[in-house]
Amino acid sequence: MLDVYKSVFNFTGQPFRLSPDYHFSFGHPSYDGAKSYLKYAISEGEGIVAITGAPGTGKTTLIATLISELDEAQVQVGVVTNVQLDEGGLLEMVADAFSIPLNRSANISLMHEFKQFLRRQHEQNKRVILIVDEAQGLSMASLEDLRLLSNMQHGTKLLLQIFLVGQEPLMDIITSPGLEQLHQRMIAAAQLKPLDFEETVDYIIHRLTCVGWKNNPSFTDEVCSLIHKFSGGVPRRINLICHRLFLHAGLEQKEELVGGDALIVIVELHREGLLTPVARRALDEYVGGITDMAVNS
Repeated sequence: MLDVYKSVFNFTGQPFRLSPDYHFSFGHPSYDGAKSYLKYAISEGEGIVAITGAPGTGKTTLIATLISELDEAQVQVGVVTNVQLDEGGLLEMVADAFSIPLNRSANISLMHEFKQFLRRQHEQNKRVILIVDEAQGLSMASLEDLRLLSNMQHGTKLLLQIFLVGQEPLMDIITSPGLEQLHQRMIAAAQLKPLDFEETVDYIIHRLTCVGWKNNPSFTDEVCSLIHKFSGGVPRRINLICHRLFLHAGLEQKEELVGGDALIVIVELHREGLLTPVARRALDEYVGGITDMAVNS
């Protein structure tokens, strides 16, 4: 695909990769709002922040963007990304995220070793931030461990900030009975939302501009409308459709993409089982509507 981007359209890279890449970070209201909450929390130096959103809405990209903007000399960041854990596994993953050597031979608890690590960072005037991705998979016991970690302090100074990032059920879990103390530690919560139509258009143009797009291939408003309709405005699904659409354009040597091109790609994705159930139903209704119009004309 990269060869098509380069050889046909002279792009400098792949604008619609499915894997997160903060270099293509696109600001829109809910994304910018979530980022502002994270920066606010960092400026406050304490508390827990929750960032939620459906899969593919840009949570991982947001975190990567934030980390890239932090001063490594002043902030130590650890990221835990796999939270489908057995009981007691969280602390080991936290220690690994911060590259804390564990003394297995001594009778020292993980919690004690982590607190010593936090104190050392504090003495060096460094902030410590723990980011837990896919946090909706945490058990109640692991969430309680996080609360205990967030309580660690030196004098009146809290030693750790925690950012919980996950899908929409995360907030229901945090606000459930039995986690009141964790909930009380939160200072902000934000939700990443799918893009509306105008934002979808801006998103596509933004990513293309990042790789040197010069309006070749051009595309019509109908193309953007179909991409938005069948992606639901979710950036990862926009990337999926656009990735295949530009492959189609390259193989067919097209300098302009129209609605029919987008529909061909969307039908192919449907046949391969790559559309969401909602998109599949929408496609059936859309194709049925076109058929009815043809019959009645």
